[in-house]
Amino acid sequence: MPHGPSRRLQAVDAAIAPPSPEQQAFDTLHRRIDAQRALLAEWQAAIDAYEQRYAREVLPLLTQYRGLHIDLLDRLDHAASGGLRLGRTDAQALHELIVDIADSLLLGEDDAERRAALQSLRARYVDEPDDAEPPAAADDPEALLRRLEAEHDAAEAARAAQRAAHRREAAARRKQRAPEAVEASQSLRAVYRQLVSALHPDREADPEERQRKTVLMQHVNEAYAAQRLTDLLQLQQSIAEADTRRAAQAGVLPADRLAAYNRLLADQLAAVQRQVREVEADFKARHHLNPHGRLKPGTLGEHLRVEQAKLTNGIREMQREARLLDDPAYLKQWVKAQRRMARQHGDND
Repeated sequence: MPHGPSRRLQAVDAAIAPPSPEQQAFDTLHRRIDAQRALLAEWQAAIDAYEQRYAREVLPLLTQYRGLHIDLLDRLDHAASGGLRLGRTDAQALHELIVDIADSLLLGEDDAERRAALQSLRARYVDEPDDAEPPAAADDPEALLRRLEAEHDAAEAARAAQRAAHRREAAARRKQRAPEAVEASQSLRAVYRQLVSALHPDREADPEERQRKTVLMQHVNEAYAAQRLTDLLQLQQSIAEADTRRAAQAGVLPADRLAAYNRLLADQLAAVQRQVREVEADFKARHHLNPHGRLKPGTLGEHLRVEQAKLTNGIREMQREARLLDDPAYLKQWVKAQRRMARQHGDND
């Protein structure tokens, strides 16, 4: 009898005792993995929405913007071919402007026939002495395009090498703690077996309950095949049990297995974080964004709106200027202004 209250107090103390450092680490890793998976899903959904809107709203604007530059190039070609009388200096500036516009259009041209037409036009306005050496490879649009492609391939190779290095580091860590990995794998199998025992649909007589357990078993098998301990534990904790002993132990793991679980979870967290970084980096590379700039999934829509607004304003400005360039006097003054801006740009450089 005298020991009764003492034992009850010990039970109360045990119930309100703070979690161990291992349990705290387990809970923290669990939350961080959930957060990273949610972030990855957010990135993927945001990128899918961005790509759909980009194809629907931005690509037509880019096509229109490019078409206006082609029209401008034709207009300048006509002026340079005799449609406009210019002094030698202004004519030279006009030729350089035509070459610059042709170069920019060549970089985005995939059609062989249109590329050939642009290259032919460009060649007419590259002012060089007859005995001048051929342009350096770096000045050739084809070479420039090849260089850009090579730089892109090199960046892709660097990212692949970085991913391979991460995999090697992870493999080295796993090799260093092989006995621990075996223990963790055994723990993973133990959780899996408990779930199979509790959820196997063939042991269920009730049709509705059998169907529910069939769906849950599919999730269990997928999580086990992917070695996702967190998912298995979530499934384990989600199974409603009337048994008092199981309810009392819900969310409590043996201390000797927590460390092994935590090592597995730490590897899973690093893998998901790496996947998030790769998805973001790939998106930035495909859309020519600053690889070091701050970007969040929730801001992609705003970024798209900004790009759309820039293109819309650029189109309006080019359309307005195209109407003004119909006037030869304005075109002549426009060429002079372009020459002055190019000279100021050169002085600033």
